[in-house]
This record gives sequence, structure tokens and C-alpha cells, in this order.
Amino acid sequence: MVVNLEWGAFDNATEVLPYTAHDNKLNRKSSNHGLQVFEKMISGLFLGEVARNAILSLVDQRLIFAGRSSEILNKSYTFDTAYMSEIVADQTPDLANVKVVLEGTLDIPPTSLIDRKVVQHVCNMIGTRGVRLSAAAMSAVLLARPELLASTVSVGIDGSMYQFYPNFERNLYSVSRVFLGEDFVDNRLKLHLAKDGSGVGAAIVAMTVDRDRNR
Repeated sequence: MVVNLEWGAFDNATEVLPYTAHDNKLNRKSSNHGLQVFEKMISGLFLGEVARNAILSLVDQRLIFAGRSSEILNKSYTFDTAYMSEIVADQTPDLANVKVVLEGTLDIPPTSLIDRKVVQHVCNMIGTRGVRLSAAAMSAVLLARPELLASTVSVGIDGSMYQFYPNFERNLYSVSRVFLGEDFVDNRLKLHLAKDGSGVGAAIVAMTVDRDRNR
């Protein structure tokens, strides 16, 4: 059995998912307002912007950067999700890599270690939420077909978060254990990177249908 998931539009009615003011701001200002709302909470295309909104909210409250921002950070989609990955991965004592991103790349005035720790925590929370929502959605699909849990299930995952965000795959397995149980996740769930997942998935379905017709 092949299941091709296109779940980016889940909860476009915004009635179920745990939205924040930062998600609402992104959705309100996006070119496809009100559409693909789940994708906007888990996709590498959007999570950097969610983080930028959250960081600017703290700036406006004068909780970080002494209330100062920069022309770069003030512009939409300038805080790339790749910056999130670099910031979360930084384990240096003074968060030197975070400092480079904030001051060198985004031209923010000199930051304190507390500033950098707060930004790292914000990025980590947004990335962790993305992992947990992805695991919940994947698990819900599998739990809807409990007979599949007796067999090995391979899940192909596309996207920069799965490919590049620190420990995304490991954490996806970890959260999935909560929903699907340790036995299934540790022994029968196989996660794989699948570039161009939608196209490949459609091709596999077409190939399978064609094969069955010719039997």
C-alpha cells in the first residue's frame, strides 16, 4: 500500500492546531492567506519567518537587543530557516555562531549572551513544535489504519527541516514513540529522506496501478 500525504492544508479553518500570534501574523501577511496553514507551522519555507516574528515581538517589548532591531531583520522572510538550524546547533560557551548570525548576517547591534540564549531558545521551541506536529500528523494517519502497525512501514519525508535541522529525524522517532509505542517505532518504522517526495510518491502510485492492470 502507498499513501501519498499532502497535509499542508490541514486545518485551514484554524480550529484545531495550536496557533500563536506569530503564526497568525505570518498567515495574515502571506500571499496565500488562509491556505496551507499546517505547512506554515512545520515547513522550512516558513519557520524562519515564524521565528522572526517571535524575535521581533521580544524586541518590541524591549526584552532583547535593548529594544533595537535592524533594517534586515525588519523585512519579511530575511530570517532564513537555515539560520535557525545554525543557531540551534551552536554549543559554544558564548554562542559565537549565534552572534555571527545576529550581528554579522542580520546587522543587529552588539548582543549580550542573554540575548543570544533567548534567540536560541526561541528557535529551538519553534523547531521542536515542528517536529512534534509532524510526528502527531504522521502517527494519526498510521493509527487510522492500525492493521499497518503489524508490518514494517517506510515513510519518505521531503523538506529542508528533515534534511538539515539538527536532530530532526531522531526527535521525530522519539515523539512518535509516544503515539505509536516503542515496539513499532524501534522495530518497524523506517523514516527516509525522499527528495521531491510528492513527485516520487505520485510516480510510485502510477507504477503500481499500471502493474496491477497488466497482471
